Amino acid sequence: MPGLTKREMYEFLTSGRRLLKLATLTDDGTPYVVPLWYDYDGEAFSVAGRRRARWVANIRRDGRVGGLVDTEEAAYVRVVFQGRAEILDDAWLHSSPARAIRYLGEEAGLRYYESTHRESRALVRIVPESVQSWAGPGWHPRYRE
Repeated sequence: MPGLTKREMYEFLTSGRRLLKLATLTDDGTPYVVPLWYDYDGEAFSVAGRRRARWVANIRRDGRVGGLVDTEEAAYVRVVFQGRAEILDDAWLHSSPARAIRYLGEEAGLRYYESTHRESRALVRIVPESVQSWAGPGWHPRYRE
């Protein structure tokens, strides 16, 4: 079960319609996980959320996060990280339909963009501090007795 190279990880994270499963911490420390559309620039993820979403409130209070991007089909690939999130703009308006088109396709993405781009959102940047990746089935040698 080898890890991905930096290039392979970038290609994996920027292709397709995979979701980022983001874990934030509630005020009592309980993990709270949500699936999100994302962009990845090679160093950080960007996501946008409704300003009143619970996960956005969690980040406002505590920027520590964990995340997972994976495949559901064999040969399984996954990127797991822990890091920090910060709200860059708490009243961000969509400036491009690109993310909606990536996830919904051209026609549905443009419709979604047109119906929601005037709604303000929290624009969030997530910087991974530790990252692990796996490609394929099998056991990593550290799990063998």
